Amino acid sequence: MNLEGITLSLLTKELKKQIENGKIYKIFMPAKNSLLLMINTGNTTLNLLADFSGTTPLLYLADTIPERPNTPPAFCMLLRKHLEEGRITCLHQQNLDRVLIMDICLIGPARQIITKHLVFELTGKNSNIIFTDEQQLIIDSLRHIGKNQSSFRQILPNLPYETPPKQDGLNFLSAPAHSIVDACQRAIDEPVLKSLITLTIGIGKNTALEVLARSNINTNVTGLTLLEAISCEKALTALQKEINNCFNTENYSVYGIINQKNSMKLVVPYSPVANNGEKLVKFNTVLDALSFGAKLIPIQIPDKELLNKIISNAVVKTTKKVKLLAKDLVEAQKADNQKIIADTLMANIYNLKKGISSCTLNSIYDNTPLTISLSPILSPIDNAQNYYKKYNKFKRALNEIELQQKETLNLLTYLESIDASIGTAATKNEIAEIKQEMIFAGLLPDTSKKKRTITLAKSTPAAIKFSDETTVHIGKNNKQNDYVTFKIGKSSDLWFHTKGIPGSHVILKTTSPEPSYEDILHAARLAAFYSKGKTAEQVPVDYTQKRFVKKPNGAKPGFVIYTEQKTLYVKPDAD
Repeated sequence: MNLEGITLSLLTKELKKQIENGKIYKIFMPAKNSLLLMINTGNTTLNLLADFSGTTPLLYLADTIPERPNTPPAFCMLLRKHLEEGRITCLHQQNLDRVLIMDICLIGPARQIITKHLVFELTGKNSNIIFTDEQQLIIDSLRHIGKNQSSFRQILPNLPYETPPKQDGLNFLSAPAHSIVDACQRAIDEPVLKSLITLTIGIGKNTALEVLARSNINTNVTGLTLLEAISCEKALTALQKEINNCFNTENYSVYGIINQKNSMKLVVPYSPVANNGEKLVKFNTVLDALSFGAKLIPIQIPDKELLNKIISNAVVKTTKKVKLLAKDLVEAQKADNQKIIADTLMANIYNLKKGISSCTLNSIYDNTPLTISLSPILSPIDNAQNYYKKYNKFKRALNEIELQQKETLNLLTYLESIDASIGTAATKNEIAEIKQEMIFAGLLPDTSKKKRTITLAKSTPAAIKFSDETTVHIGKNNKQNDYVTFKIGKSSDLWFHTKGIPGSHVILKTTSPEPSYEDILHAARLAAFYSKGKTAEQVPVDYTQKRFVKKPNGAKPGFVIYTEQKTLYVKPDAD
């Protein structure tokens, strides 16, 4: 799991209490990317395990000692030589960054006390353990980083240790809530979710989502209204108080979030309200939570992580293209300006001479002064012709850009629908369907040796009985969505989908004359849960009769248009 800065800060507090003033008497490396320090605290022996072998780093007190290799790696031998019998005098976090520094005092060659340092950088896939001397020169590290891997900083022996790039922003624990909200309001060009992450230090996406969930603010909102800002400030104040209570008291609770794959996704020092249907477990300390998470055996769904990564990269790439096309469109929309300049030059052609680099003329359309750049090597007529050529070029580009923009936005919507499908997929068959859809869409190569028609895995949408008369059907990927809507759904059935948010198609069928309002509400909550908005406190859900839902000719899987809809604002709920 990736620990946010606020959680790592609480972990630092707990570790300080346990291991400060303890003596390191044995060092092992159970695996290539893990380090075990056996620490004697006088009354007991503690095993501090830094396990960086997975996709996310772990630093915790292990209950049992992992199996030791027969031949210790060179880095392990070096640490044994320098640090065994050393005393841990200080453990501190760098600001709210994910960097933990351990100061270790030893007796030097001249019988003087020297201090060396172990730096634990818990920064996701770039996690590292760096051993430095008293002058902060790198003696060695778990992973070497050369110039070909990073131009910003190198992690190599005999180089000065430089910390990871410091985050700029407001300290999430100490900054006033109104200051954080004000900073988000000023960032009007980006979603408030991204603003919360980039403008503060100490939190990541999950705590930012928690703030929005407590504020009843949609994750896609750009800028905040006055009411949203007040709600956000109130939620931030309450959350900050809850987190700071963990630092100021001895008895507190933290919460581990266990995902559908039976992995500890996150540990947070507050009680989360944003829930994706994942299991929430309460612990007395962060160390207890990490130890519990390390023992979990994850459920592996083949290809799910790979597909998620491919789609995430495609979404990022397509989003960038949308922004670039928007800039190109602004430039292309200047076409009329080029024609105005050309016409004005032609109207004043006999007053101009070759060799000048600019001139100021009154527009023949509204008499406003125009300062026009000219090429001194061209005649006035040739300069005018150049502006006409620019005009024609911009006009052609305008049509092309508008077409590309429409296609790119449609692609982005489609990619986000696949992303939502991957998020709700819980079986091998569902992942197989998504994988095959991505092959058809050209997002994945067809690795089959013979080009043949691919037989899709059997589609099995979820079906939930509300009563003997009423059943709801839920599509969990685009193929299932089409099946639920156009095969299961009949004209008078109610059809549900989140408004403006990728998600599942939901059909409510009943043998009663009409569905009850309670059943409609439950179906809307399920539609909200099986969508990208499932972490929000409230989600808009449209519903209409299935006869008003149409699929345009040539539309991608899962894409429909609908009319005559009503909208409900509901809390996502799968219970």
